[in-house]
Amino acid sequence: MTTTKPINLLLVDDSRIARLSLSRQLKSLGLELNLLEADSADAAETLLQSENADIALIDFNMPGRDGLELAEALSARFPQLRMALVTANIQDALAQRAREMGMAFLPKPTTAEQLAAFVCQEA
Repeated sequence: MTTTKPINLLLVDDSRIARLSLSRQLKSLGLELNLLEADSADAAETLLQSENADIALIDFNMPGRDGLELAEALSARFPQLRMALVTANIQDALAQRAREMGMAFLPKPTTAEQLAAFVCQEA
């Protein structure tokens, strides 16, 4: 019998409503998830000093540093961390920048199917 460890998934969004919506969609997938939440880039980095994340879903527009700035910092510290930029800012240039950084790009509002496709893909 094999036991799978939960996926540690970091949600970074300054909107509490957006985090709740993403959390609800993720829980609907029936996966074993340990959800970590942060409302800013700084809060996310502080949280990752004591927690580990396998996957990060990061909003672009946040007070302070934006999602790409956070992703750049996280990829330097955690090269194995899979990240997706989850944003309502769906400009082609922004999507291209995210992909160049090795991130997935998920437009808001997300669907459970989009989240499942990203979360469940092989690393």
